[in-house]
Amino acid sequence: MFDDRRRPLREDELARIAGAIDPRARAMRSAPILGGLDAATYALDLDVAGNRRDLVIRLFTLSEHRDGNAARRYWKAIDAIPATAPVPVPRPVLLDAEGALVGVPCMVMTRLDGVPLARPADEDSWIDQLAGALASIHGIGVRSLPPDYARGPTPADGMESHLIRFEPKTPDGLWLEVAQALRSAATGVTANTPVLTHHDFWFGNTLWSDERLTGVVDWDEARIDDPAFDVAYARLDMQLTLAGDAPDRLLARYEARRGPLHAVPFWDLIAALPAFRWLDDWAAGYREVGRTELTNDVAHERFTVFVRAALGAL
Repeated sequence: MFDDRRRPLREDELARIAGAIDPRARAMRSAPILGGLDAATYALDLDVAGNRRDLVIRLFTLSEHRDGNAARRYWKAIDAIPATAPVPVPRPVLLDAEGALVGVPCMVMTRLDGVPLARPADEDSWIDQLAGALASIHGIGVRSLPPDYARGPTPADGMESHLIRFEPKTPDGLWLEVAQALRSAATGVTANTPVLTHHDFWFGNTLWSDERLTGVVDWDEARIDDPAFDVAYARLDMQLTLAGDAPDRLLARYEARRGPLHAVPFWDLIAALPAFRWLDDWAAGYREVGRTELTNDVAHERFTVFVRAALGAL
């Protein structure tokens, strides 16, 4: 999964990308951006007739993304978010869904200030700002989005598709317990009012400068859906990163802004399903962005605590 994400872009590739953006453009610098598992991302500095543009290149390298649909989805997701959104979001610059420029689907967007903050000096402020960013995303008016913006399924249908998509190659007892619990609970889940959701909200997809959150990136899974999924996904991130009461602190800060959520344990389990298959890869990604103590063993221990707590509260 990591093989294609760190190779330097060749001069001819950079020249084609720059020329597609503006015939006057010249690539000054390109460097891989750490983090992320499903794409190769690069910082790109352009000179356009004496003016500098700071951009990000995203190459969709996974085999299942080679048809260009993921690139088109990402473009559509951020292009439709209003420029007045309360959380800074990259703006689209160039889309090459066919892969004509570098051989794989490619997208270029504006580059936001900041880098992921893995070890904040003030963890309480860090959690509060993450919760605030998520609340702000969920506060973007759905009516401001186009009628054909991606929408999530019902809780029951979404649960079933997640169970199919993320079933481990060798399901263990915990997976089977979670699957049974979710199927038993799904029909009785009280849905929350649908909002714009990021659908991959963890600290590695946020940018910071001087311990202030400056932007949110990686919007390719964005959709109109139940806000509790985003909160549950962020809670799992807090469990893997800090453990202890960090997930509950994030929930409390979020609910102080947006009000109580229904069915949080159900959504905690939904958010946990991908980790049954990809947790070791996730842990490698966490280490890459600075949480070096998160060994595979520590990640599995913390993950099991999170899942057991959700099962007990369901």
